[in-house]
Amino acid sequence: MNKNKISPELLNAVSVMDKNRTDSVFVSSYNFWKTKSFLDKYKYSYIPYKFANCFALDLDFDDISILSSLADVEYLHSNPLVKIQQTQVDSINLYRLTENKYLGQGQTICFIDTGIHPHFDFIYPKNRIIKFIDLVNHYNKPYDDNGHGTFVAGIASGAGRIDNSNIGFAPRANIISIKALSEKGNSNSNVILDAMQWVYENHKVYNISVVCMSFGAEVIEGNDPLSQGAQALWKRGITVVAAAGNSGPENQTIKSPGNNPYIITVGALDESNMQTADFSSRGPTIYGHKPDLLAPAVNIVSCDTKLPLYTRMSGTSVATPIVAGICADIKSRWNNISNDEIKRFLLSHCKKITGDIDSEGAGYLTFNI
Repeated sequence: MNKNKISPELLNAVSVMDKNRTDSVFVSSYNFWKTKSFLDKYKYSYIPYKFANCFALDLDFDDISILSSLADVEYLHSNPLVKIQQTQVDSINLYRLTENKYLGQGQTICFIDTGIHPHFDFIYPKNRIIKFIDLVNHYNKPYDDNGHGTFVAGIASGAGRIDNSNIGFAPRANIISIKALSEKGNSNSNVILDAMQWVYENHKVYNISVVCMSFGAEVIEGNDPLSQGAQALWKRGITVVAAAGNSGPENQTIKSPGNNPYIITVGALDESNMQTADFSSRGPTIYGHKPDLLAPAVNIVSCDTKLPLYTRMSGTSVATPIVAGICADIKSRWNNISNDEIKRFLLSHCKKITGDIDSEGAGYLTFNI
């Protein structure tokens, strides 16, 4: 057994593991095909994630010992729990940061979340939910048994058909919803990777330009699969926007995949929109400073799954779709803009609060595009 290739959490589990017990493990690889060949040769049952160079599988003590000793295996770590990043509930309407004629037309935003309710704001006068995938219960028609995904989608791309004060930031963008989080708002990381892999393989078919990830998991050492998956999408040309997390005000609390240095990580402004919310996660990460910027996140109203069809929520889950919607607007205006150019553009249009980059990044977003 090579303990240097095993995360502390998994190593702790291995130390008390009996012969009949298995754990859900991610195996990150230096050489995907050689590792796959080994797993096939010895008839391991696994889920491959080529785009993130890793595998998900159940392993016992002996298996962990063997795989950690392989030269082509980079790291083994546990399958962390992913959670939606919502917090306390309050009440005021979402205000628009920007009023413009570029409303996300020609763009598709993909929401990896708890699903989506066929809310009037998404389906009238035209149904903009162009694809729904259920990785939890495997139903065919759009639904949301938690409400979080519907709320997030409303902020980014609700049309305000019932209440004009609740127009999203990209109300003409098409919508894809991948239900990867359960009724309780959580999931194992491998299900999130299933969703990311689908986006990676199908983004050209559905013109997916932005992915909104209002969830987070504890960062794991080594080649973090969620972080690597988000980075693979970014490198594919898809703008990835993720929540910083709700574990503030302590430092080094940014969640995965928001810890990835490439993607856009969004923290939360407080109710006054004048400073970082206490709950907003702080950096730095092992890769550098995070979050990248802040957006409104407290006392926000958006779409609900039940009457009166709008509800209230707070958290970095709320801030994230604001930025995701604005990214769709930017791509609507400048169709050939790169991800790195979008990120630089956003950060250059932020206003600093205190200058503490580990709590606020470049500051809060304030501009017209």
